[in-house]
Amino acid sequence: MPTLKQQLGAWLIPRLPVNPWVLTTFRVELNAIAVRMLNRILPGRIAQRRALRQRCDVLVNIGCGPFGKDGWINLDLFPGRGVTMRVDARWGLPLADGAARGIHVEHYFEHLEPTLERPRFLADCRRCLAPGGILRIVVPDMRKYIEAYLAPGWDVLNTVGCGGHRPQDSFGTKIEALNHVFVQNGEHYGGFDAEYLRRTLEKAGFDDIEEVGWRTGRFPGGAIDRDQHASYSLYMEARR
Repeated sequence: MPTLKQQLGAWLIPRLPVNPWVLTTFRVELNAIAVRMLNRILPGRIAQRRALRQRCDVLVNIGCGPFGKDGWINLDLFPGRGVTMRVDARWGLPLADGAARGIHVEHYFEHLEPTLERPRFLADCRRCLAPGGILRIVVPDMRKYIEAYLAPGWDVLNTVGCGGHRPQDSFGTKIEALNHVFVQNGEHYGGFDAEYLRRTLEKAGFDDIEEVGWRTGRFPGGAIDRDQHASYSLYMEARR
């Protein structure tokens, strides 16, 4: 059942004289500003940041949501089960140089603005990785969706899926389904194929870039890819 806050939002937002996408972005940015500020002024969070900077040989899960892993450093902007610390990863990671042997980024990178946020984020991931450390990025695979769009009927797109929705039951046309995936109500900045993601990583200075599959690759201790993303995701690893 929706909470009182959710019910109030569902009633209020359609009645406000503002674009709902702009309002959503504004709310996220206000939350991000609050998290960054509190991380700098609250003694408990300052101590937590210092403790994280003392750790080495760590595995990091960025944008983990409620899927934090035991024994990992799990970072997210929002609170959730298993989140080690709330951070705005767009503005830096609370880790020492070379502290991580692996960084896992699943369905977060497409939320970053391409011209400033993505390069800054990748530069800090590279800073935090030990020599030879692995960055694993998982994003929706635009090629799979284009192929599904071009295939006759809905069967291929239904197999690929749209993040928990059966496209044929949720959308009137296939292009609406693709817009849902690659725009996501203004939260996504378009899509990736393997060539674009590889070039993005190369420009950030990563080497030994390889497209891999679900739970395959060279990630230290094995990949932790989520089951629900397997059918529609692109998996790529890069070495520092």
